[in-house]
Amino acid sequence: MTTRSGRPPMLHRPHSVLWWTKKRNYVVYVLRELSSVFVGLAALGTVLVVHNARQGEAAWRAFLEVASSPIVAVLSVVGLAFALLHTLTFFGAARLALVIRVGGKKVPGDVVVYGHVAAWVVGTAVIAWGVLR
Repeated sequence: MTTRSGRPPMLHRPHSVLWWTKKRNYVVYVLRELSSVFVGLAALGTVLVVHNARQGEAAWRAFLEVASSPIVAVLSVVGLAFALLHTLTFFGAARLALVIRVGGKKVPGDVVVYGHVAAWVVGTAVIAWGVLR
């Protein structure tokens, strides 16, 4: 069957808006993509912290007033959860993206992931030590 233009008709299968909820892999994919919004908001929040800290004490106190609201606290917890999801799925992808050979043998993907996690923990500890000392 062809249309008047001689081309075959377009195949359109209607689907639900929630089509991605049917498979776990799709859910993780959509949540990972959504996580980038919250990671971006966290980066923006960091820029706002630095900006308000440089503006003087009055601006800093006004910023702390806004930052101490329950809405900001909830957004921070949700943002942290999405940042963790984003990080862990990135590490999971590293096992496929990085092919490391040592002595002619391929390093197992789990070792690559554990290496990333170890670097993450050490980096976090160094930053925490620098901030809290």
